[in-house]
Amino acid sequence: MRQRLINKTEPQENFSSKEAKLMGRNAVVEEALSLQSLLFDSKISKADWIEGLKHHSKTLTNLLLNDQIDEFNQYLSSQFGGEISELKPADLSDKTSFDAKKGGLTNISYLPILQDLLQTAILIEHSTIPPYLTALYSIKDGTNALASQIIRSVAVEEMLHMIMVCNVMNAVSIQPSVNRPQNYPSYPMKLPMNVDFYVGLETFSTNSIATFIAIESPSSPLVKAPKYDEPEATPNLYAKGVSLEEHNHWTLENMKGFIMENVHTIGEYYDVLFFYIVVFQIIAYYKEHGSLPQSFKELNTGGIFTGDPAKQIRPEQYYGSGGKLHAVESLTGVIAVFQEIKGQGEGADDSIFDVDPSQFEEGAELAHYFRFKEVFHEHFYVGGDYRPFTDENGMMPVTTPPVGKPLPVDWNAAYPMKPNPKMSDYQSNPELYAQGKAFNQTYKNLLDAIQAAVEGDAKQLEKSIMYMYALKEQAIGLMSQPLNSTQNAGPTFEYPTN
Repeated sequence: MRQRLINKTEPQENFSSKEAKLMGRNAVVEEALSLQSLLFDSKISKADWIEGLKHHSKTLTNLLLNDQIDEFNQYLSSQFGGEISELKPADLSDKTSFDAKKGGLTNISYLPILQDLLQTAILIEHSTIPPYLTALYSIKDGTNALASQIIRSVAVEEMLHMIMVCNVMNAVSIQPSVNRPQNYPSYPMKLPMNVDFYVGLETFSTNSIATFIAIESPSSPLVKAPKYDEPEATPNLYAKGVSLEEHNHWTLENMKGFIMENVHTIGEYYDVLFFYIVVFQIIAYYKEHGSLPQSFKELNTGGIFTGDPAKQIRPEQYYGSGGKLHAVESLTGVIAVFQEIKGQGEGADDSIFDVDPSQFEEGAELAHYFRFKEVFHEHFYVGGDYRPFTDENGMMPVTTPPVGKPLPVDWNAAYPMKPNPKMSDYQSNPELYAQGKAFNQTYKNLLDAIQAAVEGDAKQLEKSIMYMYALKEQAIGLMSQPLNSTQNAGPTFEYPTN
């Protein structure tokens, strides 16, 4: 994902005017803490730590996830290349003296913190899969072919995202988990961020698609408007004061608290998560070399990337279609994974597409947010005239509806499933209870196959196709049966119990 994440911040005062121009900032963050102060100074207040975290997480993430390596090197050198004017620490070459000045960050183990944050990322991805599959399976056969195609493609890519987060975990020697009871979403639920909507299991409807749009909402309020050409016969579907008290703000509680207060979209979660990963890679470099890194090359390999490459799921081993799977053995791999996840979710390069379509002969698919908006508004984007919505730079609000060729949707051609069904709803009906139990076991088998794969047996992924076919058949078997006078049964996606 190469979206411009910051439009209203400016580099720190020690940047040259040339560097400031390269960074492309427009406003001022007054007296922003240096990255070195943010990481190591134990005398800054909680408020200053939070403001510094906001500034540097956006700055660093913007550079690396937009492939601006030269600019990142300039940024890193400016942050770690000399004395901090206010704190005036000892020369970093004097490691003992520097250790006395810094906080306790080098004594913190990154493993439990990244395990928690990355497992939360798996939960976020996992939380979207059952709702998408439920809506997909609820569409009656022979109807809504285009809408079904869109929902299916997104669900498959969410599974890809979950596997790639597992790759990141394995790269830093943390065992991912996708199939344990605590890894199961419980519906209805809120995503573990600062959001005000619930995600649940619902039939295909305007309400469920609106929820999917909310899930995939982009971080940026503006997007490049598709170029308008004369209508085509067949449009392409997806063509700061210093406290005197000692503090250590770098705790899991504070880091998660920052996310819960300041992160509103999945893309923003990955931004902050990426920053935390880089922070621990910086600390690992310092602990090994006794100095702070001055370039991306120094930061890219080694450090926290100690995982077994044999546990990586590689592109040729993945059964799915849509998107590209990336193995992770260094920071470069993390960047590729997060670019892919963010690009597929909310768009890349400020566009409505998951990659820059001009760079690929085969074109590009729309990002998830825009695919769901096509279904909701019953129109495609491609081929529409968006000039009335655009500003002088060709940008339009992401809320702009698609106005291309009609996308026919029959909202009534779906089973009237009870929202968020539970196995307890079927206690009085032995047949439904048995069917619900069988569905949950099949879904567990699917997760077991993924778990075995990320533990090193990638061939287990081949079983996933079989399980996906079985899930659809079993889900339809449930949703085609009345539960009460107005609602049908449906899959519960609960952890199977005896």
